[in-house]
Amino acid sequence: MTAEPPIEKPPAESKLPARETYRILLMDSVEHTDELKAVCKEAGQVVVAAHSIEEAFAFLDGTNHADVVVCAAYLEDESMFEFLRRLKADPNHQTTKFMALALDTSQTASKLISSTEKAAWLLGVDAFVSMEKFDPERLIVEIEKILPPVPAVVMAQVNEGRQ
Repeated sequence: MTAEPPIEKPPAESKLPARETYRILLMDSVEHTDELKAVCKEAGQVVVAAHSIEEAFAFLDGTNHADVVVCAAYLEDESMFEFLRRLKADPNHQTTKFMALALDTSQTASKLISSTEKAAWLLGVDAFVSMEKFDPERLIVEIEKILPPVPAVVMAQVNEGRQ
């Protein structure tokens, strides 16, 4: 059984109110998730880093959920398409937003971006973001575009109170 990756909270000085704090699952290599985690935590969000599909689902299928998944469009040993397909097919994750992030600007990757993006849209991606150079501010803006109106953690508390 794959271990559930840890939840990392933002620094105390950047803490947002609960209604503005979302949980973001980052799926990429260790090197890239460290950079993505730092940006998202600085923006006041809670983050979880996964480095495989099984690790991501160990978290997603546990008691915690993510509001947004930010996944590398080009994973090293796995398929972003397989991850997206599994996520969207699972009724427990129908409200989870999925962003594909293409950061590779090599000549080969640039030729693949168009077809990768088209396939991602067909599989139900909520956003496809391509960056020639990593732009932390743009990443946060793009994530904010697809955030649900209320964080999953807050909705769970509201639903518990109704029962």
